[in-house]
Amino acid sequence: MRLTHIDLQVSDVDVARNFFETFFGLHCTYQRQKQIAFFKDETGFEFAVSNLFNAPPPAYPADFHIGFILERTSNVHEIYDRLKGAGVPMKLDLGVQGPNLVFQCVGPDSIPVEVRAPKDS
Repeated sequence: MRLTHIDLQVSDVDVARNFFETFFGLHCTYQRQKQIAFFKDETGFEFAVSNLFNAPPPAYPADFHIGFILERTSNVHEIYDRLKGAGVPMKLDLGVQGPNLVFQCVGPDSIPVEVRAPKDS
């Protein structure tokens, strides 16, 4: 069995959709009003953001995050530069941690988004 779907609760579906499309290249496959938006990546993983009942902003645990694992550090640098250029705040600045080049930015509703790739040999 393989996990193929996750839904994050957000306060504003349109803001979250714009963030993930603009900075991470996810493509929205369906959006219902301001309640829910579905994305799919090239592997078939389905990612959704939702606020079905006009709930207040969620409170995620301190260590919670979502992440993108990339193949090359050049891709990590590219996304990092794009986010920094747009003024997106960083929770963890770009650096080496163990075998990876990694950073965490702060997305909508303060969701930490990690981006990493194995260090180049």
